[in-house]
Amino acid sequence: MAKLAQYFAKVEGVDDYIPVEILSVSTSPNRNIFKVAVDGKEFEVDYMVSGNNLHSLIVNNIVYSLVIDYKDSVYDVERIDDFFRIEILDEMKKFLKERVAKGLQGRQVIETQMPGLILKVLVEKGQEVKTGDPLLILVAMKMENEIRAPKDGVVQELFVQEGKTVSSGDKLVIID
Repeated sequence: MAKLAQYFAKVEGVDDYIPVEILSVSTSPNRNIFKVAVDGKEFEVDYMVSGNNLHSLIVNNIVYSLVIDYKDSVYDVERIDDFFRIEILDEMKKFLKERVAKGLQGRQVIETQMPGLILKVLVEKGQEVKTGDPLLILVAMKMENEIRAPKDGVVQELFVQEGKTVSSGDKLVIID
C-alpha cells in the first residue's frame, strides 16, 4: 500500500526516531479512521477529538483516552498515570535537525530533499544570517516547509526564485 505521508517520532529518553507512515485516511463528520504503519507494523486507528485537548483513539479494538498538548513538533501525551513527550517531524524537518546537530563547519550547500515549489525567498545574496534564520519557504507534499540557516554566515549563492519548482537534490542556497 502506498504511503500518503511519512513522519518520524522520537519518544523523550529514546535515542532513535521511529518511522510512522500514514497509509490511508477515511473521514466522516464524527470519525477519522487511519491505516498507519509504525516501525513497519500496521495498525487501524479510529481517532476522535472529544474536547480541546482530549483525544480518543481506538487501536486494534482497544480504547485510549489521552490528553494531548503540543507546541511546534513536540507533543505532551497523558494517559491515566502515564506521561510521554514525543517529537514528531516530517522528512524535511528531520533532515534539517540532523544536519544542524552535526555541528556544521565551513561552507554549507543547502539542497532540497524533496520536489516542491519555492513559495517565498526570504534572503538575498550577501545577506548575513544566523543559525535558524528562515531562508525560504518550500511547498512540498501540500505543506509549507521553512528552510532555515544551518549555521551563522553569509548567503554566498541563491539558486532559486519565488514561483519556481525544484527537484530532489537541487541546490537552494550556499552559506559560508
